[in-house]
Amino acid sequence: MVALRFLPTWLLVLTLLAGCASTNNADTASDTEDEWATEDEWNDWDDWEDGTWDPLERYNRWVFAFNDVADTYVARPVAVAYRENIPRGIRRPIHNFVNNLREPFNAANHYLQASGETGTRSVTRFAINSTIGIFGLFDVAGAFGLERERTDLGLTLGEWGTPEGPYLVVPLLGPSTLRDASGLAGQYYTRHYHAPMHWADLERPERYSTAVVTGIDARSRLLGLDEMMAETGTDPYVFMRESYLQNRREQLGEDDWDDWDDWDDDEWNDEEEWDDEDDWDEDTEWDDDEWEEMSDD
Repeated sequence: MVALRFLPTWLLVLTLLAGCASTNNADTASDTEDEWATEDEWNDWDDWEDGTWDPLERYNRWVFAFNDVADTYVARPVAVAYRENIPRGIRRPIHNFVNNLREPFNAANHYLQASGETGTRSVTRFAINSTIGIFGLFDVAGAFGLERERTDLGLTLGEWGTPEGPYLVVPLLGPSTLRDASGLAGQYYTRHYHAPMHWADLERPERYSTAVVTGIDARSRLLGLDEMMAETGTDPYVFMRESYLQNRREQLGEDDWDDWDDWDDDEWNDEEEWDDEDDWDEDTEWDDDEWEEMSDD
């Protein structure tokens, strides 16, 4: 536990070094490794607005504009610097570390969804990666064939039949729905039970450091989405709304888009992992979202 206490601080130092590094390409993603789809793979963009229930659109657009300013001047420049200045060999262990912290939460939700086999796999992954994988820095379980399957409380509520509710943009966290936002609240208020950082009885600075590292890692893996939105020319608000809703509905089996990849880093990073034959062999997941991970404290 002593080693775990200091690990988040060192991870934060590595990521903040990237933010301090100078870059001349802060407005564009420097590598194309995050590209995950082509415009041809999407249906008619103009049809996206049809039939979408968005009674809170006026409020949502206001929050979206606020989030966009915060992203433009803070989150994205740091993410770009992180991607351009931190070697992939360091970024990968950081990503594995923050993903491993979510495994107990994944396991609990799989069990709540009556998916005992998947829940047990998450527990096994956490046990293996936290020990043999050195606090999750290395995805040893993945190398053994135990793939991670991320889930959350919002999906659990959906499995239980809870209505999706209206689309909702959460300050700083981004796209959500009333159901998913309730899941985020539940995750926050139960963090003492499922968050390893609380199990280790870490102080607030260490937990905040982990949250910052998680946010930077998550944003760096969304850089390809910026280019996609620019290429489509569609309303960014509509793009994010429809992308998020389609993904969440597909995860619950409510949609059947064969050409849509789940918002999961296994899909987002296929090109990143295979564009160099010397890269790591196993896939990773982003987050996905990643929308709720900053609420770990």
